[in-house]
Amino acid sequence: MPLVAVYTASKTAIEGFTASLVFELETFNVGVKLVEPGYGPTTRFTSNTGSRLEGLIPEAYAPFAQRIFASIARPTDVTTESDVAEAVWRAANDASGQLRFPAGPDAVALARSS
Repeated sequence: MPLVAVYTASKTAIEGFTASLVFELETFNVGVKLVEPGYGPTTRFTSNTGSRLEGLIPEAYAPFAQRIFASIARPTDVTTESDVAEAVWRAANDASGQLRFPAGPDAVALARSS
């Protein structure tokens, strides 16, 4: 996603950390899974982020940023609390060795496109 490079980098770091834990903890019979929820409009992410970005978008980026923010404000697919609960249940009961469990239709679509 454009304009969220630092956020995306932090999520990528969590994925790498979790994948490494799989190998470190298997000796102790501890399983590791990663639930990856999509955008949840009932969370405070958008409202918390908006005020933090004020004055941080360089003028040259403004038109680009406005288009991106407008598209983010009108999501077509979102993640609900029940989507996350279902993904956690699937992860907790999975014996296949699958690491990543996307939660919500937007997260599933993103996982398929990667």
